[in-house]
Amino acid sequence: MESVNIMKRKIISDIRLYKSESRNEHGVYAIESFSNKKLNAIIQRVVMKLRESEFSLGEFDHLYINLTTCDIGEKTILSDYVDKYHPWYRYCLVHIEKDMYNKLDSLEDYGYIIQCVRNILVTYFSSQDFNETRILFSVQQAVEQGENMLMKFKEKVSTNRRAVIFLRYLDSCKFYPLLMVYDAEENLLLKKDLPETVMLDYIGDIQVSTKRVAIKPRKNAFTTQIAPLVFEY
Repeated sequence: MESVNIMKRKIISDIRLYKSESRNEHGVYAIESFSNKKLNAIIQRVVMKLRESEFSLGEFDHLYINLTTCDIGEKTILSDYVDKYHPWYRYCLVHIEKDMYNKLDSLEDYGYIIQCVRNILVTYFSSQDFNETRILFSVQQAVEQGENMLMKFKEKVSTNRRAVIFLRYLDSCKFYPLLMVYDAEENLLLKKDLPETVMLDYIGDIQVSTKRVAIKPRKNAFTTQIAPLVFEY
């Protein structure tokens, strides 16, 4: 019998940005976050677009990028350190010059950061299933479309109706969902902006019938007082 590879392939969940200019005698970097809301929103959209296509980082799903002035011997290094208590993340080190490091907190053009993210994804995570071209296209869509970028989030299909919820991500770091309902011939019957939100707890199960669509909240302690959203068309 052939052995089975039990390593779970995880879909990307998060990319976070850090900076550092020192490390201790054990090689641990003194990291701090530097990105503002707008940059965070751009990176989140990149993750969303990649996640929509089930892009995987491998056996982890959080990528932490550390821009450092420390000498790491190369331009970029994907750390092989695995936190046994939190095995879901890895660090990627990027050597950065001091003058650029000093500008990180006041950047108005995020091209340098986006290029770093793009290079890391292509260098370490491109594969036959998700090649360089697909990665670059996903990043390009996220950057160029900005707040108008749509990520397919949930879908419910009935005999003659299809309801889809897309996510947009605003520069304010809030989700701005969009509901669209189609008939069997893909004619658009309803297009409805849903409330802006930081969390997506109000979007749980979708129920769709010939004349009505309902969105039930997720079942948790925070949604007991949230009523379903109901739209007729």
